Amino acid sequence: MGTVSPDGLAQHAALDAGERRSRTFSAVAAGFRSHARLYAIAMLVYGLAGLQSEWLGRKVNLRLVGLVTGMTLGCLVLIIFFWVAAEFLRLWWTGHKGSPALALKAKLLDDILAPSRVANTVHAFMANGVFFVGFLAIKKAIPLTNPFAWDKSLMELDRVLHFGWLPHEILAPLFEYPLVTFVINVVYNWWFLVLIACFFWQGFARTDSMLRQQYLLSYLLTWFLGTLILGTILSSVGPCFYGFVVDGPNPYAPLMDYLKAANGVYPIWAVPTQAALWQSHIVGFGVIEGISAMPSMHVATSVLFFLVAFAAGKRRLGWWLVGFSIAIFIGSVLLGWHYAVDGYAGALIALACWKFAGWIVRRDRLRAAKAAPAP
Repeated sequence: MGTVSPDGLAQHAALDAGERRSRTFSAVAAGFRSHARLYAIAMLVYGLAGLQSEWLGRKVNLRLVGLVTGMTLGCLVLIIFFWVAAEFLRLWWTGHKGSPALALKAKLLDDILAPSRVANTVHAFMANGVFFVGFLAIKKAIPLTNPFAWDKSLMELDRVLHFGWLPHEILAPLFEYPLVTFVINVVYNWWFLVLIACFFWQGFARTDSMLRQQYLLSYLLTWFLGTLILGTILSSVGPCFYGFVVDGPNPYAPLMDYLKAANGVYPIWAVPTQAALWQSHIVGFGVIEGISAMPSMHVATSVLFFLVAFAAGKRRLGWWLVGFSIAIFIGSVLLGWHYAVDGYAGALIALACWKFAGWIVRRDRLRAAKAAPAP
């Protein structure tokens, strides 16, 4: 968070409302070109969702999109509010001699709501919003497009990779205690907050850097290739719903019985959430919709979190996020959401998308530099 210099205050005073609007609109118009790949992916997914909906004779349910969008916009307002509040505290702490009101106004208009930041935010939010309208529709329709059939194979693959044991059985002696499970579930639910924080960090950035473009592009590609492609091909429900789709003994019954018992001691939110999700699947609608276990997008996006932190030179944050991604992986297994192979696949997809997006962005910037006229 930078300081507001006297020059910044003078610049702010020199800019009238009309000039500020003109610069903002110009920045937004110019941003369509630099965000073209994001829009292309978003429109592709939106178009596929429309075609699929026509094919299946279903309407796209936008309720969850509205919920997520509302939460995102609410988070944006809170971020701006706390940013201004933090700047006020900084001014007070450093003994600012001028008018705090003018300094805060300059900070708000010349930094927080600078034309380039507004433009970057508009494009990141628009592309993301269009993408997830289509994404949620396609995800919900996975069992109609390709009925759940891979759970037994994924369970058996987990056994083979873990020397005849299921991963939750290996972890149970260390983690299967109600209080520990509660803590794991709390951390698992933090994933959405970290997801929003990383998206705002890059989407709300003032400079449209190569790192920003790499993160946003890899973010959409990971969701697209992970859930919409691999998730559709390897259609599966995960351990928590294994007994509903696979005939015969349920190797995850003891895990689910433990989670229900632990929920009687401490609130294990995964238990009611899974019940609500399956009920929505049965009736065809609900606030929480869309079942897809392979791959784990919680793990995949958590890998992106620490990759962008390290790439930004924030090593301490990066290592913290490495630990967070490990906790998310453990939680995905112990809470019955995912097979371990779901997490492994998610991590590999995220890494591949990150590398590919970086190559694309570097190539685009190099081409642009070569095409630019010499000074």
